[in-house]
Amino acid sequence: MTQTLSKFFEYKDLKLNLDLIDFQIELISPEKAKNYLTCNFKNNRIVKKMWIKELATLMRKKEFYLSWDCLCFNESGILINGQHRLHAVIEANETIAFCVVRNMPHKVAKLLDNGKKRTQSERITVGGILMKQKECSMVKNAICKLNTPYAGTYLYGNSRYDKLISEIYKKHQKYFQKLDSLGYLSSGYTTFFSAVALKIYVELCTTKKTYNHQMSPFDRSVFWLDLCRNGYSQRFQTNNSTDLAPLVLRKIILEKKEKKEATWEIDTLRLCVKAGYQFLKGESPKRIQKIEIDPFTDFQILKSTNDYYNHSNIIKIKKDEH
Repeated sequence: MTQTLSKFFEYKDLKLNLDLIDFQIELISPEKAKNYLTCNFKNNRIVKKMWIKELATLMRKKEFYLSWDCLCFNESGILINGQHRLHAVIEANETIAFCVVRNMPHKVAKLLDNGKKRTQSERITVGGILMKQKECSMVKNAICKLNTPYAGTYLYGNSRYDKLISEIYKKHQKYFQKLDSLGYLSSGYTTFFSAVALKIYVELCTTKKTYNHQMSPFDRSVFWLDLCRNGYSQRFQTNNSTDLAPLVLRKIILEKKEKKEATWEIDTLRLCVKAGYQFLKGESPKRIQKIEIDPFTDFQILKSTNDYYNHSNIIKIKKDEH
């Protein structure tokens, strides 16, 4: 009779008996989740209530999917991974399918969650819509309500918003493609500036109003980006009667940076949106005050701009011309 040898796998500082590892797919009810949480290990990380609420919302909406990220118990039956998801099952009062692994060496616990997780743009790309991280952030800040405590990059970052972000992105995909071809999606253009450029373009395309600057939607949006980033434009001449809003904004943001104040929070986005709307209309204010009511049309309800006839013939500026 031939004896079957255990399957061992050796790491630098760990020898793992693969025969002892047990893997199952389980339906976990709120009662079962409570039972599993009684096995939680003492020094597990602090529970984040906001994350539990987000997960519970996904579970209630039937948008929490079976994942290869397992609930994990060590060789003594102690829970070493999955406490937030179990709390969310209880919060949602739903029965959810999970992959569950048992008899994992406790030493592995300190290595869990060290892998690089997919960003929202990467999740959307995997889903079939090619999207850059910058484009994703632009959409999230363009749809952000200004009476909220956080900017759109934070508010809309969870997976339950992936479908919304991707659908809005597709509505204006040709605009993103043209910006990218001209280098306007580079890191030098901040997310807030770029999000407002998107709002300017879409608003001018869909409302079809004319203003004193008499510029096409695309030209006006990249002119905004030029002035916000550099304080001047190589493409267009600045008119003091219609084009000063981004220059006033730029001065405010530079002063915030000199004082080491944050420029990524909602107050800065409020200033950018106010300045962007004034620039869209061709106003040149001496001061810009933050607002909590967005003067632009609700971005989510605006129609697609992909079929808009763009009169702009802008081409990429060569580097040696800078």
